[in-house]
Amino acid sequence: MTWYQEWFGEDYLDLYSYRDEEEARQHVSFFKTHVGALSGPLLDLACGSGRHTDEFRQEGYRAIGCDLSIVLLQAGRAQYGDLSLVRGDMRRLPFASGSFGGLVNFFTSFGYFENEEENELTVSEMARVLRGNSPLLFDYLNVHRELQRLVQREEKEIDGTRVLIDRWFDGSSRTFNKRIVIGSKRYLERVKGYDLDEISTFFGRSGLAVRQVYGDFDGSPFMPDSPRMIVIGVKRR
Repeated sequence: MTWYQEWFGEDYLDLYSYRDEEEARQHVSFFKTHVGALSGPLLDLACGSGRHTDEFRQEGYRAIGCDLSIVLLQAGRAQYGDLSLVRGDMRRLPFASGSFGGLVNFFTSFGYFENEEENELTVSEMARVLRGNSPLLFDYLNVHRELQRLVQREEKEIDGTRVLIDRWFDGSSRTFNKRIVIGSKRYLERVKGYDLDEISTFFGRSGLAVRQVYGDFDGSPFMPDSPRMIVIGVKRR
């Protein structure tokens, strides 16, 4: 079983509980400001429990969430009610070509696969399910900042349980790694680090064009020390 099949469950929700509805509202507000109205449904790719999907729905978008984790999808239905949520692998999306008028991919939900071709295939699938001239928002880590500010060890407590987190960058595989120990349970996160030029190349080969790049959800420009790398692109006709 791969790390992403093991990790995205109840313990993941507990560890990242600070990623809440208020943050989702900020992200959706950013989308409304910088992207606006859409010509068709919106795909929230790697939606987790659907907090963004729900917020988009409340703002009038026809949002559909898609995630591989059945645990997270079930948590979303329990919390938010009748959301449109679909289980699917981002390398082989269960949607027809041209199904969506927009797409969002939040919280570094990319670079999970060891094989470079599989990561690029994910971008190709994003492009495939978009209609021509439709926008997407791609929210990813900033490689340069993460390398400079990598916190190697962190300790915290969640509901009385000790949590240890070790982080490191593997130069041979170009991956940011995180080992998480929660009580007697151990998990791993591994994300491949791509810079803006590499993401732009992936986009270009898949028929997507980069329109703007921001450094955070406050709308600040992308810089080497920006907290995030938020790419707004468009599917070419």
